[in-house]
Amino acid sequence: MLGRTARRSRRVAREWRVFRGIGRPVGAVVMGVGAAIAACAAMAMLWDWLDPSPTIPRGGEFACFAAAAVALVAGAGIFYWGREHRKASLTRREALLAVALIWIGAGIFGGLPFVLGAGLSPADAFFEAVSGFTTTGATVITDIETRLSRSMLLWRSMTQWLGGMGIVVLFVAVFPSLGAGAKHMYRGEAPGAQADGFRPRIAETSLTLWKLYALLTLVEIVLLGTFGMDPFEAICHGLTTMSTGGFSTRDASVGGFGVPAFEYIISVFMLVGTVNYGLFYTMLRGRSLRVFMRDVEFRTYLFIVVLSVALFTLINLRVHPEIAESFRYALFMVATTISSTGYGTDDYTAYPQASLALLILLMFVGGCSGSTAGGIKVERIVIMAKQTLAQIHRSFEPTKVHIVRVGRTVLPKSILADVTSFFVIYMLCVGVGILAIVAIEGVPVGTAFGATLTCLSNMGPAPFHEAAGFADNFAAYSGVSKVLFSMAMLLGRLEFFTLFALLLPDFWRR
Repeated sequence: MLGRTARRSRRVAREWRVFRGIGRPVGAVVMGVGAAIAACAAMAMLWDWLDPSPTIPRGGEFACFAAAAVALVAGAGIFYWGREHRKASLTRREALLAVALIWIGAGIFGGLPFVLGAGLSPADAFFEAVSGFTTTGATVITDIETRLSRSMLLWRSMTQWLGGMGIVVLFVAVFPSLGAGAKHMYRGEAPGAQADGFRPRIAETSLTLWKLYALLTLVEIVLLGTFGMDPFEAICHGLTTMSTGGFSTRDASVGGFGVPAFEYIISVFMLVGTVNYGLFYTMLRGRSLRVFMRDVEFRTYLFIVVLSVALFTLINLRVHPEIAESFRYALFMVATTISSTGYGTDDYTAYPQASLALLILLMFVGGCSGSTAGGIKVERIVIMAKQTLAQIHRSFEPTKVHIVRVGRTVLPKSILADVTSFFVIYMLCVGVGILAIVAIEGVPVGTAFGATLTCLSNMGPAPFHEAAGFADNFAAYSGVSKVLFSMAMLLGRLEFFTLFALLLPDFWRR
């Protein structure tokens, strides 16, 4: 009997893969999250001591330090568990699993400060942290100005800044010793053709992108401070603008300042953050701005932005009769929507129905591939449009070979299949999400659609919430729905394939 049990155990061990190698990258990132929480708490404590604010609550630092200690200890334990796995690099399967667990772990341990320092429930804290790291910008906190101290506000903003360029990309830049595994992890977080467009030295590329990202963030912080924004709030908004995240220090978001200069600065940097960072990388290498206008996706993105701003300006003259004022609100609304940031300056639910329809379309489209924005991405929209046009031509010219190109590049069938599969999965997830939320919450279909689209596209604003009597946040949903929304945000951030691969039995077998 014992012999049979031992043989069965050995057979099972041979059948299933051992993923112990993921312990090192996952443990290292969890420790990194703990270190970042502690750094935010220390900075906030120092700021409160040197420049106490009469409007921002004090405290929360010790809760952050406690959360940081838990993350550091847990991360060290996970790292120690994977210490014996000394292979030169991770396999593709290990890299996919590591990426998925890194993002889930970041949500779990990143939410601890909100549980200990802001009094949120575990489901609410997990939602808030995942919304931060995925740069979705949806929130369950309805009283930001009275509930969150500087340490909470800074950590909340930091989650978006770290998640914007990607915590995995940062890890690859800091720990280049993963070898080929670094490339697999990079692709797991940023799947598609863009991951192949950079130089083979992924660690060097990642570090360059992070330097550029940090520089643009610093420039925005300086500009906001120059035009009169409080330095602490300028830092928070700089972190959440360049990441196209949308967490604000005010309940009324950017509109709570009432300063047009802030709105213009933030609008410009939201649009900059929506551009493919690969173009910035190529520009730095070639020292030429021509790379932008040669890129089909960028030209299409620019056309969409200009056309949308013009349409919003004209349509919203009913709400904002002054043309300059209507343009300002239109520019901000287009920038915050197409970039998936989610900031607000006024009540978009009061806009004409044509404006809301355009808003929904922009939420589907999103920003450029290789950027911090969410949505389907402009590149995929371009490819699907060209593929559809080629299919129409085939209907009356079946013997002619129709090639799909983007610029001068002929797209292989594998890329076309990837784009088609992505769109099908995306729409299926929207449909399943609507069914699940309607069944659990009993809200109107429009409300469930807006909330699901927001989370899957990592957008922030949730249209049609007023149909259910909800405010423009997720506080009224049940804990089960918040966990589902959190998973939807992770699916959208990792673009579906990375997480869905884990559901296949073949993934785990040898």
